[in-house]
Amino acid sequence: MSHNTSPALIGRGVCQELRIPHTEVDLIQAELEANKPYEACGLMIGTINDFIANVEKTLPITNVKRTNRSFELDPQQFYNAWNETEKNGKEIVGVYHTHPVSRAIPSPWDRETMENAPLLWLIAGADGIRAYIWEDGIKAVEVTEY
Repeated sequence: MSHNTSPALIGRGVCQELRIPHTEVDLIQAELEANKPYEACGLMIGTINDFIANVEKTLPITNVKRTNRSFELDPQQFYNAWNETEKNGKEIVGVYHTHPVSRAIPSPWDRETMENAPLLWLIAGADGIRAYIWEDGIKAVEVTEY
């Protein structure tokens, strides 16, 4: 994960819910399958209002680490997506990544990285999807698919 996170995301308070369309969950699941056994990653784009992150679309980003234990968003693709998102009046509401052969809970690497990248994280694992945010430790965030 790149540590170049959007300043707009930092210090926004805790998101209590992540709302995401079924179509975007399907896209993330397809990324999980297509990249097995390696982790896939990307961005969730939309808006944050009243502690609710509303995902409008997900954008796959190349995992430049290409490992099955961690990920790093391609810096140029992240930068381009950030600029495009801001031009469209939207926000990067969080990142997603996959755990193709393990549960959707933060790994030790995820935990360390989340502390330095305080934004919403969605993990798609072999057992479904879950979301988390760092606030003096990892906190689970409710996921609502629609």
